[in-house]
Amino acid sequence: MLEIIFKYRLILVFFFRKDRNIELYLLYSKFEIISLMFNGYDREIYGRMSPLARKYVFNKLERRFQYDVIERIDTVDFDSSDIDTWSSLCNQLSNGIMSIIGHVDHSDFEWLASFCSTYQVPFIGLDNHHYKKTNYYISLMPDVLPALISIIRRYQVNQLVYLYDDANGALRLKQLIEMTTNNTIQNLNIISRYLGNPDDSYDLLQNIEFMTNSQLRSSSSTSAGQKFQGRYIVLDFHSFNTYRIIMDKIKHRGMTTADYHYILLTLNAKQLDMTYFRYGGVNVTFFAVPSYDHFNDNYTLLLYNNYIDSIKNANIKNIPSVESLLIADAWETLLRTINRMLSSPNETRDKLKVFRQGKFYNGLTPGIDCRNNFIESWSPGKVYLENLLNISFHGLTGNVQFSNRTGQRTNYTFDVYRVTRNDMPKHIGFFRAPTTLEV
Repeated sequence: MLEIIFKYRLILVFFFRKDRNIELYLLYSKFEIISLMFNGYDREIYGRMSPLARKYVFNKLERRFQYDVIERIDTVDFDSSDIDTWSSLCNQLSNGIMSIIGHVDHSDFEWLASFCSTYQVPFIGLDNHHYKKTNYYISLMPDVLPALISIIRRYQVNQLVYLYDDANGALRLKQLIEMTTNNTIQNLNIISRYLGNPDDSYDLLQNIEFMTNSQLRSSSSTSAGQKFQGRYIVLDFHSFNTYRIIMDKIKHRGMTTADYHYILLTLNAKQLDMTYFRYGGVNVTFFAVPSYDHFNDNYTLLLYNNYIDSIKNANIKNIPSVESLLIADAWETLLRTINRMLSSPNETRDKLKVFRQGKFYNGLTPGIDCRNNFIESWSPGKVYLENLLNISFHGLTGNVQFSNRTGQRTNYTFDVYRVTRNDMPKHIGFFRAPTTLEV
């Protein structure tokens, strides 16, 4: 253990789930108690990015913060048939966890959010899950759906094909359909298709082509004199690699002529090579978090460039990805909140006196025992949550600010890009939540 300015102990837990195996990484230091949880295929990427993001944030804030985190890593492997995820979380609560930072699938989200709500342990998510029962889930991922809606309204789209491949895409589709049902969006016909195996999507794309061909013939015969809209197709996929596969198959099918207009819902679309995709005259619209290289703070800009270089040196592809920016903003959210609590009035600090003799206490008991017959939540959890929800700063994904009601990002901004035959890609405007689109 290396010496740290504060006497308190930090236990960070990298907690990943992959198939039947659970891998648990315990990181010990001197302040704060955090758990970091990621799903299986994200485990390696986030595991390499997190210490680099932590270093970037501490360097950025060192002029205002009087502490540091030094890590020592132990690895423990569990088989899920012997110790399930719930039991592993209970073990960590007994060691002392006051917050979780993570990226989890929709299938794991419901019970994990309920777990955090029950024990009043805030979850800082790198996803965007709409969970209305509790605001102990805080989402760092800006919601792309309002930006899509603004595009639909701006260009008066009346026919839309929505292609998706996971539960999050299905939820966005459901919200979009509900808006057409209650006339929040008027005169929009949505045709949805689920993508199973992207490597075996030829028949699906052929179906979309034939279906939109018939729609074009129908609209051209019934709306003579009106402006031709073309075919609007939304691609909403979980994996960045799926965008690459599908767009390559779209190109080979010849579905890239001027009457096609694709809207990509990944915030990593700038990493896609559309050099050959655009040659047929196709239009592509996508959104991205604001560029960070225009800020006047040269010191922070230098730290940002060093952070991006360090991730590239760690052989992490598609950098800067939104994931690499979100994990840095998660660390900054956390550390700014800690500083805010330490700087709070005396009565607030008294509520947060939970560290004694190098251990986390919940009242008179070290940690939380979630195996008791009665539920014992973390006593300062509500105060900690309030401080998290009221934090505000300019991070790598733009303005970081949260709704006190839902825990979702508010007042965020996307840059809007367009790819055409002649532009590759072109910045055409911006979207500012909740509804402002300027192009």
